[in-house]
Amino acid sequence: MRKLVLVFTLILISLIAFSYPVSLVDDIGRVVTFEEEPQRIISAAPVATDYLVKLGIADKIVGVTTFDTYKEAEDIGNMVPLNLEKIVALNPDVVFTFGGFQTGEVEKLEKAGIKVFAINPRTTDDIFRTLVNMGIIFNKLELANKISNDLKSKMLDVAKKAYNIPLNKRPKVFFASIYQGTNEVWTCGQGSFLNEAISLAGGVNITGNYTGPNGWLTISMEFVISQNPDIILVPYYYEGGQEEAIKAVKSIELWKNIKAVKNNRIIPVDGNIASSPDTRLIDFIVELYNIFYGGKK
Repeated sequence: MRKLVLVFTLILISLIAFSYPVSLVDDIGRVVTFEEEPQRIISAAPVATDYLVKLGIADKIVGVTTFDTYKEAEDIGNMVPLNLEKIVALNPDVVFTFGGFQTGEVEKLEKAGIKVFAINPRTTDDIFRTLVNMGIIFNKLELANKISNDLKSKMLDVAKKAYNIPLNKRPKVFFASIYQGTNEVWTCGQGSFLNEAISLAGGVNITGNYTGPNGWLTISMEFVISQNPDIILVPYYYEGGQEEAIKAVKSIELWKNIKAVKNNRIIPVDGNIASSPDTRLIDFIVELYNIFYGGKK
C-alpha cells in the first residue's frame, strides 16, 4: 500500500504545473518553504550530496563537510557540531542536514536565519522519495522522476531474480564494522536500508531480526559465531583499504572457524556507499547479488 501511495503521489505531482513558492515536509517533520530555487547550497550531510550531483546541480554546492567524498566545494569541517560561523560566511540559500544525529544542529542554524532541510532516508522507498523532493526544490522534477524510475527498474530486476531462490539456498550474511579495542561489532538490523539491500539481493542478514537507532546496532563476537555466516561483508573507506579490512576480520581469533572465514568469503565493500542511503545503494544491491550468486541470472 505504501508503494502505491508513493507512485500515486509522484504521478499527481507530475501533473501539477510547477511554480514557486513550494512547501515540503522534511524528514524531521518540519514544513520548509522555498520562495525560489536555491542557488547556494551547503551539504552538511554527505548523503545529501549524491542527490544533488545526480540532479546536475553540483555547481550550486558551496560547502561540504570534511567527511564528504565530493571535494569541489569549501570544507566546512565536522558534521557535529557544525561550524556555524563558516556556514554563515558562505551565505547559503539552504543547508541540507541528516535527520538522525544532526537533528540537534537544525535549531542552531535556524536561529542564525538559515533555511534547513533535513533528510533521513531509511529504505529504498525513502531514497526515491528524497530524490523527488530534491527535484521539486530545484525545479528538476522531470529528471528526478526519470532517475527514480530507472533505479526502480534496476532494483526490481535483481529483486525478481533473488525472489526465485529458495530460502534454504540463500547465503547467511553478516555486515561487520569492526572497531579496534572493543569486542563488539557495529552492524545493520531491521529498519536499516542496508538490511533491506541484503534482503533484496537474496541474502539472509543474520542480524535482520534485531534493531537499534535507525536500524543499526552493536552485537558481540560470540553472537556472530552462533550464527555462523556464509559471507562476511566488511567496509573499507579509502582506495587500497580492502586488504586491511579483510585482515581485520581474519585477526579475530574467535572467528577462525566461521564458514565465511574458513572459505575465504570475507568480502570488502565500499563503506562510503554501504553507509549512505542514497541513489548509489541501488548499484550496491546489484553488486551484492553478484557477490552472493556470482552474477548468475
